[in-house]
Amino acid sequence: MELYRLLQQQGFGGRKECRQLIEYGLVEVNGEVVDNYRAQFELADIASLAVDDEPWPLVRGPLYLLLHKPANYETSHKPNCHPSIYRLLPDQFSNLDISAVGRLDVDTTGLILLSNDGQFIHALSSPKKLVPKVYRATLKHEATPELIAKLQSGVYLNDEAREFAADSVEQIDAHTILLTITEGKYHQVKRMVAAASNRVEALHRESLGAIVLGDLPAGEWRHLTSAELAAFGF
Repeated sequence: MELYRLLQQQGFGGRKECRQLIEYGLVEVNGEVVDNYRAQFELADIASLAVDDEPWPLVRGPLYLLLHKPANYETSHKPNCHPSIYRLLPDQFSNLDISAVGRLDVDTTGLILLSNDGQFIHALSSPKKLVPKVYRATLKHEATPELIAKLQSGVYLNDEAREFAADSVEQIDAHTILLTITEGKYHQVKRMVAAASNRVEALHRESLGAIVLGDLPAGEWRHLTSAELAAFGF
């Protein structure tokens, strides 16, 4: 494969932009500058790639990413009032058709997955898959036994014809609970807590299925591991 085409596949822009990067001597392959845009390479033969002195981890297939979403970022390619979560990713990824698996509200923080594999996005987003999602909710009022009982037994949400129940609820302290759901209705956690006569002051997603956010700093991202993908059958 010609080098400029390889750069295109990695998301570095169109034909013209990639040719210029190479001709200007800004591309290193296996530690050596390559200024011939028609130089032939195979992905399997490339141990390292750097563009403008920045190492670039080669994308050898679909992307599967985990992002720690900070507050005041929108899960949208066309945000309205706040910056997009996609601005937290390398610029090159914007050319690789990455989308989020579901959404988090602008003020909700925590784990969100992103990919350019449509089958993966559908598998994790489909309500039929019943993928458990764990949220840490900080409440305005104390979490009483009655509140927890309501969330576990089910509450009615506005504009919904049936009750919605948490799969589990664990009280962490007087104002904090861990709530697990397998559905993904609009503002579901906030609406469930409101229906149980309390209010969510802060919401943080800690895990999705077998994938746990862990200690990844806010605003940072990483690739999913092979073990994490295998847990979802990918």
